[in-house]
Amino acid sequence: MFIRDVEELTGLSSHTIRYYEKLGLLPAVSRSASGVRQFTEADVRFLTFVASLKKTGMTLENIILFLQEGCLVERAKNGKIPARIVKERIELLDHHKKQLLQQQKELEALLAAVDVKTEYYEKLLQDPMIFADEA
Repeated sequence: MFIRDVEELTGLSSHTIRYYEKLGLLPAVSRSASGVRQFTEADVRFLTFVASLKKTGMTLENIILFLQEGCLVERAKNGKIPARIVKERIELLDHHKKQLLQQQKELEALLAAVDVKTEYYEKLLQDPMIFADEA
């Protein structure tokens, strides 16, 4: 499939896809004789995974670290995976999860503040004596 198809399937722009390829995030994408990128289903799944990591706020630096040993699914098909790689990925994901949980707490506090303010204004609406006549 072509890059425009991948854009639709992943929600990533062609610029972003090319940038990820340039950074080495993508395994080598095959090309036609004329040099046009031809993506596989596996490429799309991989890009979707990278996009999901990015959406969680993981930095590109950490995504590159996470993926530097390649796709473990593919490596598992072709032989054994070193335990070191799996441990490193778990450590990176655990660290990222802690950051996300902290962000979640901060968002919950902000949502609570919005709820308090909303309740205040809803109570104001119930007291017709406080409203001025609009001209």
